[in-house]
Amino acid sequence: MLFEKALNKECQIYHEKLAHPLKTIFFGGGTPSLTPPENMHKILAPLKLSEKTTPSTEWTIEANPSSINLEKLKGYKALGVNRISMGIQSLNQKHLKLLGRVHDRKQALNALTSIFKAGFKNVSVDLLCGVPTQTLQDLEHHLTELLTFPITHLSCYLLTLFKSNVLYPQLPNEETQLKHFLFVDQWLSAHGFEHYEISNYAKPGYRAKHNLNYWKGGSYLGLGPSAHSYCKDQEKRSKNTSLLNTYIKTLLENKKLPIEWEEILTPEQKELERWMLTLRLSDGFPTSWIKNQKQKEWLKKYQKEHIIEDAHVPCSKHFRLTPDTTMVVSYDFESVS
Repeated sequence: MLFEKALNKECQIYHEKLAHPLKTIFFGGGTPSLTPPENMHKILAPLKLSEKTTPSTEWTIEANPSSINLEKLKGYKALGVNRISMGIQSLNQKHLKLLGRVHDRKQALNALTSIFKAGFKNVSVDLLCGVPTQTLQDLEHHLTELLTFPITHLSCYLLTLFKSNVLYPQLPNEETQLKHFLFVDQWLSAHGFEHYEISNYAKPGYRAKHNLNYWKGGSYLGLGPSAHSYCKDQEKRSKNTSLLNTYIKTLLENKKLPIEWEEILTPEQKELERWMLTLRLSDGFPTSWIKNQKQKEWLKKYQKEHIIEDAHVPCSKHFRLTPDTTMVVSYDFESVS
């Protein structure tokens, strides 16, 4: 397959530039679990990942319930994968059909059973709230059933649609969406999960290391069509072409990297993104970030309006968004930076 050959070629180009050891590896975008483990092994061979990983390396693969089975899962585990992130979205058959998901409720539960049978200990699932006709009772049933499995991480996203989508007029109003969001927050918090990022909950010690690196402005290398990369030292961001044919041709025929564009971040961009990303996290930002009168007034205003609250971070004074304002982060961050 030409795509696999092209990705293998990109791996060859980058293998000497990889950090050693690697802190995280993440197979995402599309449905990587459609790829057989043996094919994945051949594609990634030039990276020599076995030499660049340690027991603490977090190695995640995204999966769809309809595309995994016990044999495949054992193959991924043998490759080095130690974390599964599965998009369940709902355990309500009516809602799954409404959302156009290719899996059903039975497949989702069977897939979870297979994941733990294969020996995975670090497992994340995705859930949607704010779905048309969804009730708080539905959400409670989903959460209760999911927690019969020893999952360590859950991502709950608010369903957002373009106005042109046929389901858009059926979306719950903002008040109902907020009730859904806060219910999930309170329910999972009561069952031992940390609400550490707007849409993410984890058992202690199981926060997603890979995503935290994004949110904390760390460096990352992306391989494949549409993949983004960022070098913190050079303050440079780049993106691969999204066009599959161009990606293949550039690597296999032109013998070049398939970079579509790259940019050096300006000081203004860095400061804006620092605030935007940090305000996603429950740890929030330290008092030391408030340096001028404008920022002091901003903080005082949003504290008074119960948008900003104290973050309970050991040995340091931090502030964060309140739970009922994390549903939609739509503030003017330029007024902060």
